[in-house]
Amino acid sequence: MEKTKKPSAKINYIYNISYQLFAIIVPLITTPYISRVLGADGVGVYSYTYSIVNYFLIFAVLGTAVYGTKRIGTFQDNREERNKEFWETFILRIILTIIMIIIYYIYVVTFAENKFIAAIQGIYLLGTGLDISWFFQGIEDFKKITIRNLIIKVINVIYIFTFIKTADDLWKYILGLAVFTVLGNLIMWINIRRYVDFKKIKGLKPFKDFKQVLELFLPTIATQLFAIIDKTMIGAFSIDSKENGYYEQAYKIVTMSLIIITTLGTVLVPRIAKAFADKNIEKVKTYLKKSYKFVWLLGIPMLFGIIGVIDVFVPVFLGDGFDKVKIILPILSLLYIPMGMNYMTGRQYMIPTNQQDKYNKLLIIGGVINVVVNFILIPKYFAIGAAIGSVSGELFVLYLSMRYLIKTKQYSLKGFIKDIYIYCISGFIMFGVLLFMKRIISYNLLGLLLLVIAGAIIYLVLLILLKEQIVMEQLNNIKNKLFNLKNKISKA
Repeated sequence: MEKTKKPSAKINYIYNISYQLFAIIVPLITTPYISRVLGADGVGVYSYTYSIVNYFLIFAVLGTAVYGTKRIGTFQDNREERNKEFWETFILRIILTIIMIIIYYIYVVTFAENKFIAAIQGIYLLGTGLDISWFFQGIEDFKKITIRNLIIKVINVIYIFTFIKTADDLWKYILGLAVFTVLGNLIMWINIRRYVDFKKIKGLKPFKDFKQVLELFLPTIATQLFAIIDKTMIGAFSIDSKENGYYEQAYKIVTMSLIIITTLGTVLVPRIAKAFADKNIEKVKTYLKKSYKFVWLLGIPMLFGIIGVIDVFVPVFLGDGFDKVKIILPILSLLYIPMGMNYMTGRQYMIPTNQQDKYNKLLIIGGVINVVVNFILIPKYFAIGAAIGSVSGELFVLYLSMRYLIKTKQYSLKGFIKDIYIYCISGFIMFGVLLFMKRIISYNLLGLLLLVIAGAIIYLVLLILLKEQIVMEQLNNIKNKLFNLKNKISKA
């Protein structure tokens, strides 16, 4: 039995948060530039064509990413079983990807309006087939994923500022994003021989758990529908591509910052799968409770912060021609709490504990709510209607999932409600200070930075004064480390 040395969940989270912070910083640099160079129309064309190829990407992946992570996590200390699980999952992904590539290019030739752009977008499908990041998540080696992503992000930034100069360079922009995705997935193969054997394995059955893969696929497609179908319907009902451009940039800003919250769920999936396999249910529930607190801890200041600085943020960050984002972004910022909570409930808890059937039903209901609201509101309100649809769907899933967990006694709100008010009070006071500061600052980059920094400091200080549990634990950890360091220095 091979014993794989794993870094702690805290170390994995640091790796992930380091990359995710970088993933936030990069769009902070590139989004203002792309918005000004390509304009709302160019961004809209990218958004709509990418939403179409995403349907094919979803079916190329099915539920193999979550399935692979879960299975590799279960057998992470058994090289022989781990090896078999890797090749079965990878072969299944390759077969599905080839099928989707063929179908997609049939669509491009026969139905796509902008065939050239659509053909370029199809490169993403190749990258999906080669992606093995799910394996490294399963063995909890987040360091390699982080390094890979950092390298690709840096190259991508250099490419954008070097080659994207005018609105006519839209195709170059899309090509770069797609090609670098493929390149990033290829890089992961450099280290795979350390963990996987490249030899003939008897008895491979890539379709042995296909039913389970399909079950895991349902939450994936339902989650993606919240974002993808919105953009597709906006493109279908609106006169030009600008509405998609408004929605794309607003949604990107929300999901960009939401990454910080969902990173914790990604890191803990293998641990929860292992704890559940060991029948340590209390440990699993402890992870869930802490995760929910983490969502509120970060979600509340994001929500109040976006609404508080919106009229300064949009013109400074996106430039001229994106005024409608001032309406769309505050609506979408309501997603922080429900989307974060739903991610933790599904990906971190219900799927690793073999409750994906129930979670699938919850997500499908939420997806239906989203689509129905879209059909009612998008024809009249376009991007604003899509934003309301997304929020409605996520809120409904949150309500149903909490109701289910409490009813089945898997979760209790007792002892948790009292923590929520701390975040709400702190966020509301921060919001009030931001409104006051906007009266005395200039509406420029410096003014925006002052608002963001002041808001973060005010929120943190309030949490310390109110003795919020997570913050106080981290402060005590820092204090203990400084004390130990002081003792080591004094003894030296």
